[in-house]
Amino acid sequence: MSIPRTQVAYGFKRGLKKIQRYDNWPVSRPASGEVLIEVKAAGLCQSDLHILYAQEKHVPEEFVMGHEIAGQIVEIGKEGVPSKYKLGLRVAVSIPIFCRTCLNCRGGSDNNCLNSEGAYGLNTNGGFQKYLLVKNLNGLIPIPNGVSYEQAAITSDAVLTPFHAINRAKNDLSPTSKVLVIGTGGLGLNALQILRNYGCYIVAVDVKSETTELAKEFGASEFYQNLRESKHKEESFDICFDFCGLQDTFDTCQMYVKQRGRIMPVGLGRSKLFFKNYELARREIKVTFSFGGTSQEQEECMNWVAQGRIKPLSSVVSMSSLPEYMENLAKGKIKGRVVFEPSKL
Repeated sequence: MSIPRTQVAYGFKRGLKKIQRYDNWPVSRPASGEVLIEVKAAGLCQSDLHILYAQEKHVPEEFVMGHEIAGQIVEIGKEGVPSKYKLGLRVAVSIPIFCRTCLNCRGGSDNNCLNSEGAYGLNTNGGFQKYLLVKNLNGLIPIPNGVSYEQAAITSDAVLTPFHAINRAKNDLSPTSKVLVIGTGGLGLNALQILRNYGCYIVAVDVKSETTELAKEFGASEFYQNLRESKHKEESFDICFDFCGLQDTFDTCQMYVKQRGRIMPVGLGRSKLFFKNYELARREIKVTFSFGGTSQEQEECMNWVAQGRIKPLSSVVSMSSLPEYMENLAKGKIKGRVVFEPSKL
């Protein structure tokens, strides 16, 4: 297999609030302890818009974006690579670059590694390129049989994030639980599929009516654009999942969660959230934030996909159309997840 010296890539460039195409991005070759992956699928996420619009100081001046990544090992460093990482192995890439040795990693929370060296596609080079150099092999997860590259890519965030959030709340979930899911985009639709495995009663809310049928197909018993127009009373839900992360949606959670219930803010709206301190304290509401998921959970998620318990909704397109789909995402015109194939330009 011939590996080129340069490639087409898409990413962040300081000062630009739209994605930048790089026609001659270098292909880095693996040194000892490293592998080169041919990216077969890379998903588009709302966080990609946040990166471009926020222009945060902690990110590099330019880097390749794309944090939902799946591909195949095509080159291995001369030494220091465990034998399980063979040429041709299909792998998904955990987003955080973690150490496995710190207190959090050893406790099973590698998504909050204390020695993290960054996160693929969020502040270090990611999957919107054909070839990705992986220096830290801790986050390479073999893709099980029956799971496609696009499914594996989506699972690394759009499935993993709700899976982790639901895991954090599972002690409050039972067949008698009444659960509110706000936001039926990429994360919310997958959350519905995960929650239905717990047998609970699920009410979904989204301002866009286009996802009504999908939400019901994926596990919602009811769907509303405005919960105030429903028969549900305030303080009547055991758990409220907010996949938007906006003040309005968080206020809805505060209003509808029952006494001693739980609010799970999952969506990253990147704005300040104001709490009704007295009300939440009086009712002893648990507010549990959640971010991403662990490598162990990512492996579990792919097994759920292989078993047919989760069917991520996606469309696969050429990477050359990435700027167009980025604009569509900003306008709210995308259902589920869009996955790019870097080999198609």
